[in-house]
Amino acid sequence: MSHITEKLAEFVFEEMSANEMADARQHVSECANCREHVGRFQRTLAMLKAAPEIEPPRNVVFEFEKPVARRFWRWFPAAAAIAALLLITVALTSRVHVQWGNSQLTISFGQPIAPAQTDTTATLASDIQRMQGRLAYLEGQQQALERDQIVIATAIQPVARTRRAPAGD
Repeated sequence: MSHITEKLAEFVFEEMSANEMADARQHVSECANCREHVGRFQRTLAMLKAAPEIEPPRNVVFEFEKPVARRFWRWFPAAAAIAALLLITVALTSRVHVQWGNSQLTISFGQPIAPAQTDTTATLASDIQRMQGRLAYLEGQQQALERDQIVIATAIQPVARTRRAPAGD
C-alpha cells in the first residue's frame, strides 16, 4: 500500500472498507512517516474534542462576509499604476500623433494621421444649426423690442392726448 496521507482522515475515523483498513493498519505499523502523521492527526482531534465550544466575539468579521466591492478597490491602485506605466512605455518607444477635429480626438501610434477630409454635408449641417440658433436669438430680440414699443406707446398715449386737447377744456 502507498502512504495514507491522502486518506488520513478516513483512516483515523475508520471510514474505509474492512480490506482497506487492514492494509492501512499494516502500512502504518511499518511506515514511521505515516505513523507520525496519524499521531499528529489524532492529537489534533483530541485537542479539538477537549476544547470548550465558545462563541466568537460579535466584532469578528469573517473573510467571506466582506463586500466584494472592497476587494476591487484594493487592487485598483496597482492596476492604475500598471496601465500608466504601459501608456508611458508605449509613448516613449513609439511616435504618438494626436489630432483634434470635428469634436473628435484621434490618437495614433507610429504613423502620422492622414489629414481629415472635410465632409461637406457635415459642415453644411453644422452651419445650418448655427444659423438656426442665431435666427432664434434674433427672433427673441425682435419680440422683446416689440414688447418694449408697446409699453412705450401705452405710456406716451395719455401724454399725447393731453397735448392735443384744446386749452379751453
